[in-house]
Amino acid sequence: MIKPEYTVLPEYAPLYPPLPYHYKNYHKISVYCRGNRDAIEKFLPSKFEFVSDTFEIFVLKNDQIEGLDPYSEGGIVIPCKYKDRVGAYMAFEYVDTDDALCAGREIWGYPKKLAEVTYTEKDGQIHGKITRKGKTIIDISLTLDEKARVNPPNLFPRLQIKRMPKADQYGTDMDQVILNEFEDSIIHTKQYGNATVNWEHSTFDPLAELGPIEVLGGVFVIGDFTLTYGKVIEHVMEQVK
Repeated sequence: MIKPEYTVLPEYAPLYPPLPYHYKNYHKISVYCRGNRDAIEKFLPSKFEFVSDTFEIFVLKNDQIEGLDPYSEGGIVIPCKYKDRVGAYMAFEYVDTDDALCAGREIWGYPKKLAEVTYTEKDGQIHGKITRKGKTIIDISLTLDEKARVNPPNLFPRLQIKRMPKADQYGTDMDQVILNEFEDSIIHTKQYGNATVNWEHSTFDPLAELGPIEVLGGVFVIGDFTLTYGKVIEHVMEQVK
C-alpha cells in the first residue's frame, strides 16, 4: 500500500486543505493613515521601493470560509513597488487560528503571527483590536459618516517575500518574491467614517514605530473573495538541495 503524500505537514494529518479558499461575507474595518517616509521604509523589504506615505491598518472578521476554519485577523499594508510591478506589502499580520497562520506563511510568505483579535459592530461604531504578548498593538475604530470620505491608496496585488531559514546555519534556503491576487472579489457593503488609531509600543511587534501618523479616515466593507495560488515572480536566491 502506497501512503498518500501531501504538500504540508504532518503528512498523515495536514494542518490545512488544498486551495482555493472561498471567503463569504467577511466584515472589515480599514483605517488609512499618512506617515513619515523613513518610518514606512523601515518596514519594507530591501527589495521593495517606497511609493506612498499612506498605508492601511485593518481588522477583519471571517465567519464563513470554504476551506479553513473561521478566523479573524488584522495588520498593516504598505504600498510598494518591485521593479516594474506596483502593489502593496503586508508588513504585519496577525491571526487567531493556526491553520490560517501556517497556510499564509507556507504558501505565500505572509508574515503571520498568532494573536488575540477582537472585532465588534454596534450602532454605527466598528472597533477592531489586536493584542499580543500583553500589548495592544492595533486598536482602531470607525464611526460611520458618509461625509467622511477617504481615497485609499492602491493596495493590490499583494507583493510578498517568502523565505525559508536554513536548518544547519544562519541564512535562508529560499528567498522568493510572490505576487498574490484575490479572485472573484465582490463588495456588498461599503461605508465611510471618521477613524481613530491607538497602539502600544512592543519590542516584539514594533508597529507603533510607524507613528506619529495622520489619520485620514476609514472604510467599513462586507464582501467576498477567493484566495488561490500566487505567482513566483522571482527566485532571489534558492539553495534547496
